Amino acid sequence: MFRLLNNLNVALLHRNDEAVLYPRNKQMCLRVLRILYEEGFVLGYYYDTYLNRLVVMPNFYKNRSVIKGITSFNKSTFPLYLKYTDLTAMAKIGVSLLILSTTRGFLPHYLALKYKLGGRAICLIK
Repeated sequence: MFRLLNNLNVALLHRNDEAVLYPRNKQMCLRVLRILYEEGFVLGYYYDTYLNRLVVMPNFYKNRSVIKGITSFNKSTFPLYLKYTDLTAMAKIGVSLLILSTTRGFLPHYLALKYKLGGRAICLIK
């Protein structure tokens, strides 16, 4: 997951049309990319089964990236767990997009608030 976010960040800095990576955990990467696609941060993505790689097309608006920065919280040594009350406090501050791993799967923070769930923080998109 960290490699996905890092490669996407590098593609945004260099204004590449595509970010290519070879994921270890394909299902987890695809779930996060689905959320990024639904929110409009990514134009599209596909998994090439022949070459076993994941290709992501980042979104640009007026020659600037839609994503300003990506922060990854997916560290196995120090995971960040957020309760429902923590999410309500973060919603008052105004977070762009926080992706959580909950009991209902990978969700953006506003859906976790709707379902009154907490979970493990995966990444923060600004």
